[in-house]
Amino acid sequence: MSVELPSKLEAGQAHRSDDDRCKSEAEEMDGGTPGNSEGSCFCLRLPWLLASELRQHRRLFPLAVAQMLLLADQPLLSTNMSTVAHEFGFKGPERDEMLGGIVSIVFFTSGALFSLVAGRLADLMKRTTLVSICMLVGACGTLANSRAPNFSSLLFCRAAVGAAVGGLLPASFAIIGDMYPAEERPHAIAMLAVISGMGPAIGQGLAGFLGATAGWRAPFALVGAAGLGITLLLFVLQKEPNKIEEAELDEPSTTYCTSLCSALARPTVILTCLQGIFGCVPWAVIGTFLADFLATNANMGVPGATTVLFSFGVGCFTGTAIGGKLGQHLYRRDKRLQAWLMGLTVWGGMLPFLFLFSSAGSWGHPVLFYILALAGGILAPIAGSNAKAVLLNTVATRSRGTVFGVYNIMDDLGKGLGPALVSSWVRRLGRRDSFMLGIAFWAPCGLFCVLMTKTIPGDDLSARTLPEVPSREAIKFEDESPETAEGSFEGSSLTSQSSTKSKSPDSPSKPTSKRAQTIGHPYRETASFSDDNS
Repeated sequence: MSVELPSKLEAGQAHRSDDDRCKSEAEEMDGGTPGNSEGSCFCLRLPWLLASELRQHRRLFPLAVAQMLLLADQPLLSTNMSTVAHEFGFKGPERDEMLGGIVSIVFFTSGALFSLVAGRLADLMKRTTLVSICMLVGACGTLANSRAPNFSSLLFCRAAVGAAVGGLLPASFAIIGDMYPAEERPHAIAMLAVISGMGPAIGQGLAGFLGATAGWRAPFALVGAAGLGITLLLFVLQKEPNKIEEAELDEPSTTYCTSLCSALARPTVILTCLQGIFGCVPWAVIGTFLADFLATNANMGVPGATTVLFSFGVGCFTGTAIGGKLGQHLYRRDKRLQAWLMGLTVWGGMLPFLFLFSSAGSWGHPVLFYILALAGGILAPIAGSNAKAVLLNTVATRSRGTVFGVYNIMDDLGKGLGPALVSSWVRRLGRRDSFMLGIAFWAPCGLFCVLMTKTIPGDDLSARTLPEVPSREAIKFEDESPETAEGSFEGSSLTSQSSTKSKSPDSPSKPTSKRAQTIGHPYRETASFSDDNS
């Protein structure tokens, strides 16, 4: 025993030292000096890091899954556009005008109109209930789309799904504003976009492979049935996030027009909406026409075009994750750097798609298409998630639903009018030049993003309001007297020094102020909670 015991201890110590070395080197990868075998240790640590990210943002899962299924509906029609056109009797340019232009106008017009209503409702009712209702409408519209007997029925079904998407987005981002503090919103929005961004990829795969064998209606039936199942779970499981008493933190209750005009008075809000109008035109071109263009003009067929779109989806997944984390890092260093990131990546993402449309069907090789789609997918989505974070940090909490409803209209204006405008050029310019001209709308979009570097420092509200606890749990304000107020957590026994002093007869009187204290966060105090600070 005297010989065996030391050997076992040494073996255990060696095993523990290897684990400690792996952990320390993985930590060095994050911010220290790399070790000799950091690559292998980082690979071992990577699943834990991913699980940690998912656990940190697990509250976003209901919103992300709802958006994922609604977005999975959008590529189902465009991928099989030629098949649907043949069934409904559309030929030549009429195919692009009816299924590309008219359908997009109906889809996004209904979304824009319902976005106004839902944006206001998001400020007046439970936002989780609004999300569930929108999901129910969208799932029913997608399922009914699989049984559409004619083009008029198809338009009605697309309008229902468009209304659901238009209502879901402002409610979702208003909820994110309640869940996360300003400096964490870019990453939270990116995580939401990463999960929900799998929806178009799923829809693209179903339309490309299942649609080619079972018909174009089968993917609609499958996605619609899944949406109804998720809707039931949302009604049962989703809970409204706890939030700070908004009456103490925000501006007094105002009318719809007053709240909207107050938000639109900020230049950053105007620039964010303008970049959304121009930036969504290329996205609409890619989502509506790219798959059919590669399948017919480049002679790749629907499965081949689907693989290129899948490469684009992988790029979007990667770019969204990187862009959210990078945007959060730059925001903490300098708010203006986040706007520079948006502008430069928009311009950078425009170039691969210009090359893709110019080379497809002429001198390009399919391998080149995969590379260009991947590169464009990495760069293009970075601006979108960061733009929403900029808007959240610029608008007061009480007005977020309303303003995001208007912002969604600006997006829908580009998404709806973009395909209609581009399809009207096809007869004169041809498909290739028309689509490339639509991609060029990213140029003014990047310009508006760069202009935000001048306006964000003055419009950002995060430095002038109380820090928001990510969980938004158990914080309230108690009236100690008509002149003073004290913040405390529900269910805690925390007693502030200000409360003790106010109860002492020897304590001097204090000027009127309102304070909030948070556990686990540095104490920050604002001079007063006036309309200017809301």
